[in-house]
Formats: sequence, structure tokens, C-alpha cells
Amino acid sequence: MHHDATATMPMSPPPVLSIVVVNWNTRELLLGLLRRLFTAPALPFEVLVVDNQSADDSVARAQAEFPQAIVLPQPKNGGFAYGVNRGLERARGRWILLLNTDAEASWDDLAKFVAAAEQEPGVAVFGPRIVDEHGTTQRSTWQRHLPRHYLPQALFLGRFTEAPLPQRAEDVDCVSGCVFLIRADVLPQVGGFDERFFMYYEEADFCGRVRAAGHRVRWLPDASFLHVGGLSAAQSAMRTFVAFRESCLLYHAQWHGRPWTEWVRACLVLGMALRLVAWLVAGLLGKKSRAPLYWAGLKPLLRPGHVGELCRRPREVPPLTAPS
Repeated sequence: MHHDATATMPMSPPPVLSIVVVNWNTRELLLGLLRRLFTAPALPFEVLVVDNQSADDSVARAQAEFPQAIVLPQPKNGGFAYGVNRGLERARGRWILLLNTDAEASWDDLAKFVAAAEQEPGVAVFGPRIVDEHGTTQRSTWQRHLPRHYLPQALFLGRFTEAPLPQRAEDVDCVSGCVFLIRADVLPQVGGFDERFFMYYEEADFCGRVRAAGHRVRWLPDASFLHVGGLSAAQSAMRTFVAFRESCLLYHAQWHGRPWTEWVRACLVLGMALRLVAWLVAGLLGKKSRAPLYWAGLKPLLRPGHVGELCRRPREVPPLTAPS
């Protein structure tokens, strides 16, 4: 039975900020994040921890140590978009922040981020500056993924297709899902995240739908968040490696149709095959080889009908109502 803060306080006013944290087997990171969030908050807020069937006691520990958190254990690991939606369905804030367990946020930066967003009434989604553990700014915005980007990427020329990092606040196509601020009143119009995406590309798809609905996505450097990155994904490298390519094809099947998605698939096959050969050579020279990972990623791409199957999968976007 999960602890439900809304059931015990039915008359509490809605918070300014709902923080949705999707957790999968990152107990210590989760507990550290909750400890920081519940220490001297600067805004009325709630935290919704959506747990994707962790096996590391995350749920029991979070419930025991932070009874004020709304902990939502799930019956399956349905992926990141699935977890986000379970949080969005319950969030009551005017603003909703998706926050990874491997991201660190001070209340000073959280308050700055929300205050800057409040000044931008035409914008529905915001991303902040994200830095690594050395303070270096990380890429946290992307231009739209287009089929023409994939041949240069396959040929190790991907850096020439990337837009430069923004230097000041500006509208962008997409921001990183690890720290992702949503204006809650846009959700009834666009719905939640698409649950076909197990991992990766779900934020690009969501930002695309937000922009198609006439809203803007913006990068704001007013606040900085530390992101260590990929710790949940690292636990199952093979699964995430394969999921990344499948999500890429699914995204293009949705936005660019089957012929262009076949082109993207061909570019992915070329890129993976070249890298597989390089890793096999490294293995023969006695160096550490990632060849098994690349072979596992290549196999689904070679399957006949793979793209057609992805093109036929209907969207899985739950409708969302405005917070009451």
C-alpha cells in the first residue's frame, strides 16, 4: 500500500511545483535527492516518486524516511514515459518538474528556474543549464531529429550536424528530459508522454507535440543543475543500447513516415556495422571490446519488417485533465 499524501490532506491548496521523480533501482540516489528536496524548500511543492518495480527496497525506504512524499509503486517497469505519466496523472502543481534521480537541484536554482519560467507566458516547456560533476555545461537542448542527420553520424561526422549550444535564453526544438519543466495547463491539450518509447526520444516526441499545438519550448540558463548521467541506464547496458535505436526508429516512423524511417534504419545499420568492425579489431588486439553490445544492437535493425511493425504501433498517450 503506498502512502498517499493527497488522501490525508484533501483540503491542502495545490502546490506551485510538483516534482515527478521516476525511479528504477537507484535507491541511494533517490534517498539523497529526497533529503535535499525536503530540506528548507523555497516554494510550496509536492514530490511524486514513481517507482518502476525496483528490486532494491527503494519503495519501502522512501516511504519510511519521507512519509510526506507521494510514493507510487508500479506493477511493472513500463519505461520512462510510462513512469512520467503515472506522476503527471497525480500532480497538482501549476508547474511540473521531471527530475532524474541522478540530477542534483538546490532550492536556490529550483526557485530561480520557476521564477524565470513565470516570466515567459507563451512557453510550455523549459530546460535549464545542465553541468557535469566538473562544472562543464552539458548539451541539454537538441534540434529536431531529421533523417538527413543520420548518414553523417554513421560516418563519424555527427558533430558537424549539431547546432551550437545556446549561450543565452532562446527557443529550442527540444530540451533534455533529466530536468524538464512543464506548464501544467498545457497537458489537457497535448496529453502525456507516449508510452511506446521505453527509453529515449520520448522528450523529443513530447516537445514536437507541444510545438505542433502552437506552444514554445525554451532553454533558460538562469539556473544550473548537476547531472551525473546514465546511472539507471548503466545497470542494463544491453537493454538501453537496443532501446535507444528502437526509439529512434519509432520517432521517425511517427514524424517522418516509413520511407524516411527505412533510410534512418539503413544509416543506423551502416554506423553500427562500422563500429562493430572497429571493436572486433580492438578485441583481436587484446583490448577491451564492446563488440557483443554492437552485435546485440545491430540484430533487431536487420530484421525484415522491423520498421513496418513500428509504423503500425498506435500512439499510447494518456489524456490528462487540468489539476483540480
